[in-house]
Amino acid sequence: MRLLLTRYFCIRLKKQNLVNKDTKAYLGIPILGQLLSLFPRSIFNDSVTESDSDSAHRTVSTWAQFVYISYGVLTGSSSLREIYKNLEMLGDRISHLGLSEIPARSSISDANRSRESAVFGLFYMKLYKHFKGYLSDSYLKGLINGEVSPSQVHIFDSTTISLFKDIFKNTGRTPKNGQAKGGIKAFTKIILGERVPNFICLKAAATNEKLFLKSMELAKGTIAVFDKGFQKFTQYAEWTQAGVFFVTLLNENGKFKILKINPLEEIREDGVIQDAQIELSFYSKEEKQRKTVEVRMIAYIDPITGERFAFITNLFTLKAMTISLLYKNRWVIEPLFRQIKQNFELTYFLSDSQEGIKTQIWIAMILNLIFTAVYKMIGEALDFSTMVKLAAKNLYSYVNYIRFLKKPEILKRQKPQNHQKVQYNLFPKIDGG
Repeated sequence: MRLLLTRYFCIRLKKQNLVNKDTKAYLGIPILGQLLSLFPRSIFNDSVTESDSDSAHRTVSTWAQFVYISYGVLTGSSSLREIYKNLEMLGDRISHLGLSEIPARSSISDANRSRESAVFGLFYMKLYKHFKGYLSDSYLKGLINGEVSPSQVHIFDSTTISLFKDIFKNTGRTPKNGQAKGGIKAFTKIILGERVPNFICLKAAATNEKLFLKSMELAKGTIAVFDKGFQKFTQYAEWTQAGVFFVTLLNENGKFKILKINPLEEIREDGVIQDAQIELSFYSKEEKQRKTVEVRMIAYIDPITGERFAFITNLFTLKAMTISLLYKNRWVIEPLFRQIKQNFELTYFLSDSQEGIKTQIWIAMILNLIFTAVYKMIGEALDFSTMVKLAAKNLYSYVNYIRFLKKPEILKRQKPQNHQKVQYNLFPKIDGG
């Protein structure tokens, strides 16, 4: 799979005429252009056409806005002025970026405010499908406890991104000083074994997690794994009828009725101390009556920490230990949130409009996806953050970025050149007397 991904990127570079015949260590385009060339323009153009995002805002094309904001997100720029001045340094080399001119920052500001961010969300999903085959982790190829394929397991969670202004309503109480910050909540879902979300929904931070469940479609046979913040008994009943499975925690104050105690198959040392079938009660607004759903509850004590858990699921035939392991794998989504926030600018927002903020978040997600594909292609030879920072700090370098990541020694093999040392004097010599 890594070889196929390498070939894919090589083909992309060749199609863009980026290969410098004189040396393999350098290309005829800066790293910024190399990265942008990895985004298939046909997919981007399809997204623009489907969203009709160029006709509504003719001053700045969707691609120009994407390049502009991508630069800011990758370099951690805090203003549109900063981005504009840095792109100016490219001079006539902006053609490498697919641009004929650098848009004025006022035009980008207008585009951030008036262009719907949905076009970038659509581009993300098309890009995810394009690279899907390259995103899986090799160490998760087998079955979980010999019973479940990682591709069946869909993990979802949410993370809150704080804003300086109350553009999106935040969650929690208003501070004593009365100055509440805004916030946006990113609901994301990933498939266990992949490194990027396959579903993203951006809402105000005050949005209840349970509302997220309505906007998400799960195929029959899927196993949804999530924390107790998403607990909704009516949804459990609907999933059970549709053949969708779930694993989550039971709230501490959750009320239930024990129907049956199942015999334990695993030894006590594994941590499973009880396996029971229980009944949960809920009120159906549609049918205007109380209803019940039967689920399975696994009581588990972590052998190391001693922490107690009560997992509930509608998987009645799997081993109790498998249920525990499924929930344990939920942690993989947490490093994903940290990875995105640590490597792509989501502290300073380049717009004070809702659409502009969403656009920046979508572009951060898009960059995370393409860097994840590169990360897999180089065989995880470097720490992810190091790989991203190398690009961010050397965007104007003509070094073959991907080849350097795989073989840093390529630069050492270059023949040394004799350059005359030049001493620049920034100030004219002042003769004093």
